[in-house]
Amino acid sequence: MNRWAARSSVLVGIFLGGLGAASFAQSPVTYKLLCQSVGTAPQEPLGDREGHTLFAPNYSCRVEGGPLDGGLVTGISIYEWDKLNGTGLSGNGVIRKPGATAVYELTEFKNTRTMTNGKVTGFEGIGRGTYKLATGSASSLAGKAFSFTAGPNGPGQFVVDIRVE
Repeated sequence: MNRWAARSSVLVGIFLGGLGAASFAQSPVTYKLLCQSVGTAPQEPLGDREGHTLFAPNYSCRVEGGPLDGGLVTGISIYEWDKLNGTGLSGNGVIRKPGATAVYELTEFKNTRTMTNGKVTGFEGIGRGTYKLATGSASSLAGKAFSFTAGPNGPGQFVVDIRVE
């Protein structure tokens, strides 16, 4: 093989390797939160109409997967409920693990209670948020948006699936 062919092969290899790395870097980051409510947070009737309440639960989660794998979450979400539908008013939290910290803010989120035979049997949640701060091994999340889905995972427990955009 002459020098030109050898250089061309190396350049093509570097280019193709770069394409592979670029496509890997663009693949979405996903992870899961296994959560439980902390303490009690009863729904507070607002008194203006039936089923109109305020709900402000604290929660704690364990992270599975992604750059914060093994981390712990502490957070709060405040909802305005109108019978079966909850609209998020405010939500934020901190994710901590050795060598990494992230702070997130929920920007839009809602829950809908699911019913079976006239009784509430669970909920479905969806939403979006932004990482306001991310350090250490999670620094790639800084400023990025995410979307999520949530659902029940047992009494007082829920699971959240996160997709970083």
